[in-house]
Amino acid sequence: MIKDILDNFNKKKFILFLAGITIFRLIIGSYLNLSDDEAYYLLWSKNLGMSYYDHPPLIAYLIRLSTSIFGENNFSMRLVSAGTISATSIYIYKISYYLYKSERIAGISGLIFNILPLYSFLSIMALPDSPLILLYTMVLYYFLKVIYEKDCRSWYIIAILTGLGLLSKYNMFMVYPSIFFYLLLSKENRFWLLKKEPYIAFIVSILMFSPVIYWNYSHNWGSFQFHLEGRQSKTFRFRPTKFFQFIGGQIGVVSPILFFGIFTASIKNFKKPDVNILFWFALPLIGVFTFSSLSNSSKVHWLACAYIPMIIVFVRYTEFNKLWRIGIGLGAGLSLILYFAAATLVVPLKPKENALADMQGWDMAGARVQQIYDESTKDGEEWFLFGDRYQTSSQLAAYLPKKEYVYNLSGGTSQFDYWRDRDGVIGKNGIFVAHSFYNRKPEDKFLFDRAELVDTVVFKRWGRIQREYYIYKVYNFRGRK
Repeated sequence: MIKDILDNFNKKKFILFLAGITIFRLIIGSYLNLSDDEAYYLLWSKNLGMSYYDHPPLIAYLIRLSTSIFGENNFSMRLVSAGTISATSIYIYKISYYLYKSERIAGISGLIFNILPLYSFLSIMALPDSPLILLYTMVLYYFLKVIYEKDCRSWYIIAILTGLGLLSKYNMFMVYPSIFFYLLLSKENRFWLLKKEPYIAFIVSILMFSPVIYWNYSHNWGSFQFHLEGRQSKTFRFRPTKFFQFIGGQIGVVSPILFFGIFTASIKNFKKPDVNILFWFALPLIGVFTFSSLSNSSKVHWLACAYIPMIIVFVRYTEFNKLWRIGIGLGAGLSLILYFAAATLVVPLKPKENALADMQGWDMAGARVQQIYDESTKDGEEWFLFGDRYQTSSQLAAYLPKKEYVYNLSGGTSQFDYWRDRDGVIGKNGIFVAHSFYNRKPEDKFLFDRAELVDTVVFKRWGRIQREYYIYKVYNFRGRK
């Protein structure tokens, strides 16, 4: 069956496949409540700024645009992710067809991109990575036009796309070494380094990024320090466990067989002109994050942009024998399991180990917290709401019916610290919310006169308790211990 699909895949079938899977993702996404990070970014969209502590601002603006048109709901959030991943699929098709003039190769490239678990996940989560992937892929397409058509105008399109990419996520900076080292090492294209267009493109992209620079300047370089220092060890110390966790994670999100096939095809054919261009758009990302994983924790989706050019190489230079067909089937199967697990919470894990449960139950918890807050403030008494993690505070803020402000009084820094001063709640009474994954009693972290557990909200699915939400009243709050 897979052989027949691959042998006869063309543009029409690709369009039908893409339309079908996009609709499917929007249906799944409309059913799913928000993840912790999505709830956080939703708050960003309600407090628009030049940048934010964790990331540049584009995801907030896209969410704001979508929710302004379609309302604040799951569909409008997932339209951002499903839409950008679908647009990326189209540009993968365009790149592949531009290089190889084959509807089959172009269509299969787009097909494999969509069935890998990594991109299946990113298609139903409104995260900064989704617009980043789209813009990174578009830059690659227009850079190919620069190389093959000697098209000066494409440099200016690259400038705008790179600037937007930098407003998505800092990973976009890897475009610069990709382009520079390719041009430097290519005899036929080195002349571009003596022309004005690449440098104008660089300046324009940095100017577009300047609001983020200004925000950092105005906030003690908070975001830059977080990414350059907070996520990296100050001294290099090889930690094999971190490295193998990173590699294992990559194998898992790409699917075991295809992971090795994608890398093998790119390395084996690196000297071919087309592969050389494509692989240079993967190499800096792979090098930086693999090196970082030798001593630091790394997220599995940080290489999301790197796999896109290598998928195209894999499809062009691979004979789809039985092994690779099994790999494609396995990737599709893993993605279907992901969708099924997200929609049903049927996961072979203990509830406390099931991260997907973070996406459920907050609507119930938010409604109960709102009732307690309203009862506490009905006579004019002032109370504040707070959590001990930015994830908890974000989810609570997202699902409170009246959208009250929620403080994040964690031990670390988050965007919440740039919105309101923590010291403003000292001496006040508060309502503290925690849940069973991080069962933190207020006395473990905070100073106050007394605290009482007011209620416990229990979320069940399929007869099992998935999460418990604990609501405390804290009197005369005096800060963290």
